[in-house]
Amino acid sequence: MAQHLTGVFIPQCDADGNYKPVQCSGSTGYCWCVNSMGQEVAGTKNPPGRPPSNCVAAAPPKTKCEQERDSAIAKGMPGVFIPECDADGNYKPVQCSGSTGYCWCVNNMGQQIAGTNTPPGQPQPNCVAAACPKTKCQQERDNAMVKHLTGSFIPQCDMQGNYNPLQCWGSTGYCWCVDSTGQQTAGTKTPPGHPPPNC
Repeated sequence: MAQHLTGVFIPQCDADGNYKPVQCSGSTGYCWCVNSMGQEVAGTKNPPGRPPSNCVAAAPPKTKCEQERDSAIAKGMPGVFIPECDADGNYKPVQCSGSTGYCWCVNNMGQQIAGTNTPPGQPQPNCVAAACPKTKCQQERDNAMVKHLTGSFIPQCDMQGNYNPLQCWGSTGYCWCVDSTGQQTAGTKTPPGHPPPNC
């Protein structure tokens, strides 16, 4: 409104300061539905003279992040933490408190991931690594590799971090099958020089 530009679109807000579900352009006469971020809901734009779409049905329900964010904003209390949501309404992996300057990683439920809290002035935490904790197989493999013991068994993990069904001990030549927890399947151990078992 401060720009005083003729024909510019002026968003309509409700009594709580949120976007009204139906937005209309006074200059063009077009109306459309918007989500809680004010973004147009695809397929809801109507030309002048036609009643606006049923925006209650068109607008998806608010996500947990959007609800918490809107609730925190509505309180209007200085220093209150306001969650940051992405365009899809999910929690952003890094959350920061504007009042304290601390940043931390959260999971998809908005819960803080332990050990990621960083004070003001420090680089933001690496939430990609924090959000993907290592699997049991990856932990065992990494522990075995760190020890650098010649001839020790190193578990083999797949791309998702699960145990490969076939495990082989490089220094002994033995191979065997394992279940999803890495436990050896009875009767599958084959000695060196023999074909590995069909896991």
